[in-house]
Amino acid sequence: MKKRAFGVVYTLLTLFILGACSTKDVVTNNSDPKVSVSTTVKPLTKKEFSEVGTSGLTSPSKKDFHKVHMTLTLRGTDYLSNIQVKLPNYKEAFNNIKDDQQIRYWFGNGADEEQENKNIYTREFVLYTKGLNDKQIKEILSAAKVKTSWVVKDTKAKDQSEFAAGKNIKFEAK
Repeated sequence: MKKRAFGVVYTLLTLFILGACSTKDVVTNNSDPKVSVSTTVKPLTKKEFSEVGTSGLTSPSKKDFHKVHMTLTLRGTDYLSNIQVKLPNYKEAFNNIKDDQQIRYWFGNGADEEQENKNIYTREFVLYTKGLNDKQIKEILSAAKVKTSWVVKDTKAKDQSEFAAGKNIKFEAK
């Protein structure tokens, strides 16, 4: 009887140790992907400024323009379906500043990339910032919300989140 009890304990202990050493990722809550948003505002380089059309501006200089780079990363997407990401219309946000008749959004582009267990959404655009300070730029980026929604594959439960692009903003100096 002692040998049998010892065998059972030995087997359970072995299974416990092997289970703890498993290399497979264990996800405890598949319905909550991790979302991060980062935004960087920095001056243009000489080369970038040389590619900016400045017609219609009075005495434009390189310091009058900044590049905004926003990255949204959604991690844990293997357990999700019907992922929807709605990024703000930055052109509209910057060109409709109250009491400002200036066109601010010059041009921009973006990319959406699906990788293993994460999606990355990037937007990069050039702003004419003469007369704007960092606080005003941050307020406009913070007011514009990034909206995400998804369906959990296993439970078919729908969920959504909203984030401000200006929350984790970093201003870089040349």
